[in-house]
Amino acid sequence: MRRSWLAIAVLAYLATLAAVIHAQSANPPVPAVLTEGMRKELEGVYTQSHPAAVRIETVPEGTGSGFFISADGRVMTAYHVIRDATSFQVLTAKGQRFPATVVGYDEYRDLALLQVRAPVSLPFLELDTERNPKAGDPMLAIGNSRGEFIAPRYGLVTSVSRDIFPFFNSLAISSTLPLAPGDSGGPVLNREGKVVAVVIAIGVNNGVFESYLSPLHNQLELLRSLQAGRKHSVPYIGVQLFQIDDEVAAQLGIPKEGVLIRGLLPGGAAQKAGLRPFVARMENGKEVYEFDVILQADGRSFNSVEELQRYVRSKEVGDSILLTIRRGGNTFKVPVILAPNPENRT
Repeated sequence: MRRSWLAIAVLAYLATLAAVIHAQSANPPVPAVLTEGMRKELEGVYTQSHPAAVRIETVPEGTGSGFFISADGRVMTAYHVIRDATSFQVLTAKGQRFPATVVGYDEYRDLALLQVRAPVSLPFLELDTERNPKAGDPMLAIGNSRGEFIAPRYGLVTSVSRDIFPFFNSLAISSTLPLAPGDSGGPVLNREGKVVAVVIAIGVNNGVFESYLSPLHNQLELLRSLQAGRKHSVPYIGVQLFQIDDEVAAQLGIPKEGVLIRGLLPGGAAQKAGLRPFVARMENGKEVYEFDVILQADGRSFNSVEELQRYVRSKEVGDSILLTIRRGGNTFKVPVILAPNPENRT
């Protein structure tokens, strides 16, 4: 049996990098040109705002960006910057270095709040949760990519409704901001000098580079909950899944229905529920395969990995879903208690 279909590249957010993705979208809008006047205006915004931007250094070794949102040391960043870290250091534009602790996070929107203790009042940026950017709006991002320190990036909004699932669980803002690994978590400001989004990822859409931002529009209640210490994780089954196409169905001798469990995340919900990953072994000189296929979740049929992922992520950690599993010639139901990613350290 050819095993080319088993060589799956599993993309994940890295604490040290802006995530690199391939967005799925037809006919992206063509942005207007960033004029010299717009750029000069944003350069003025950068001059005023950069003292409140920070570099975030994590252990294990990693680098990201963030910014103060209060004079008493609250720092906003992207959740994936600090997700797998055991400790954090915040480095200010003045060269001050402060240890930080996690206050709250929302993995669904890839946002997190940290707290530093400083002996002085700190500069901070104002958030704008009321106005949604529009395609063509000029934007400034401040970050720490390419070996630069709290540096400006200028660009335009291309869309406010880009779907980049499964890397982001809501609609993202796409832009022409020339971002790179290290910029994740940095502030994105409008011409009024207010933060309207947070840098979360970079990628390619129909052959065109784009950068992606988590919008703050209508997120006032979410931000208040993070300030209050809410820690919201995306629920996981704890599996690596594979789409059953015509080739896979023919090679394994199974119907083209459901999604195949390729692997289990150690300590994950699926492993605890007794589900099994794909295993190939030799038996009497022949290659034999054992695997589970998820046919349904809560009575709903799923033949697409993405559709099943979307359904799971519409739930909350602690919810129970009932999976219908086919194992060999048997079909049975297994309740699974959804859990956060067991690899998360925060």
